[in-house]
Amino acid sequence: MGTDDRDAEVVVLPGDPPEPTPPSPPGRAHGFSIAGMAASALVGMAAILAYVTVNWTPGAGHVVVGIFLVAGLTFLVCASLAVFTAARDTYRDPSGRASDN
Repeated sequence: MGTDDRDAEVVVLPGDPPEPTPPSPPGRAHGFSIAGMAASALVGMAAILAYVTVNWTPGAGHVVVGIFLVAGLTFLVCASLAVFTAARDTYRDPSGRASDN
């Protein structure tokens, strides 16, 4: 089988390939969720550092641990929101509006 046989099977498409669309910048919700992740991480680190270094009364120590747990839960929620908004922005409709699919 020579090169002439392979070239005979090639179908040439008319025109140039379409230009790829430029990626859209991340949305506002994505930025807020990243800021929420940063804020909750800072609060959680400060709470656990305060719990370890300060001699708290038993009631106040439970509050500090509660703050740490809420900060951890907030971090997870913000991380999920960041992933979902990034996916939504990645697969945005070319018209600029979010897809319903």
